[in-house]
Amino acid sequence: ALAAGKHVLCEKPFARDLAQAREMLRAADDAGVVHLLGTEFRFAPGQALLTRAVRSGMIGEPRFMFFALQLPTLDDPAAEMPAWWDDAAQGGGWLGAHGTHVIDQVRTTVGEITRVSAALETLSPRPMTADDTYTVQFETAEGATGLLHSSCAAGGQFVVATKVTGTTGSAWAQGDEVWVDTGAGPTQLPPADDLPAVAPVPPPSELLSTTYDMWHSTGMDLAPYTRLYAVMRDRILGYEISDDPVAGTFADGVANQAVVDAVRASSADRGWTEVAGPVAGPVVGPVAGPVAG
Repeated sequence: ALAAGKHVLCEKPFARDLAQAREMLRAADDAGVVHLLGTEFRFAPGQALLTRAVRSGMIGEPRFMFFALQLPTLDDPAAEMPAWWDDAAQGGGWLGAHGTHVIDQVRTTVGEITRVSAALETLSPRPMTADDTYTVQFETAEGATGLLHSSCAAGGQFVVATKVTGTTGSAWAQGDEVWVDTGAGPTQLPPADDLPAVAPVPPPSELLSTTYDMWHSTGMDLAPYTRLYAVMRDRILGYEISDDPVAGTFADGVANQAVVDAVRASSADRGWTEVAGPVAGPVVGPVAGPVAG
């Protein structure tokens, strides 16, 4: 597509490894086209407002970020998934499918990840070579640390939490809501006018047949993706666009892939692993004005 001079929005997992990711970025830059990354949740109201709150200094300097998500999906050995998704050699697995979203959220919220200590596991009873569970400790260039854990094969209750603690307080997301506590008790931030919460629109039921399809059954990613494609349209047409939230590009795909590769290496070695760099291009835009609260 790039060789044909076409603008490209690439889904994640972006690439099989960092070398391939860098090759893709070079090709996109050489083609001189608009290239974006499918990290649509940068435009989800909860994630965007949490990022805005942290980067505005509302909780001081970020010190620790915690993310947890557990789903029971692959606890069922009969769950229907694409063949590539079960195959590590083809880029399958939960780290690439979901972890890249979270890695991108860390980078845009508290800064570039510089090293990791990680474990990848396969908890599902199904035959697969890819991971379905990841646990990642990380450090950033700005001195923050954090813990990322998620599994799509942990049976039982649904678990979700996203929280950032800074030098003067904490902020956390509850769906589209964002709350902060700087010492006076939890306070909900008002919604952002430019990122209104939109009711999910489920896709037509005839499009949902496999377990893999059902991950998208709520339609929660439709509104964020609509905003992402609007940015792509406006960039193609040369219109002025907001830089908050800033859309991810292939440069972010490379940066995210560098962390993914480091996580895989750390899991294999059971030790701390440095993230390859430097990262090409800017990844975070400035905060557009103060956040009310």
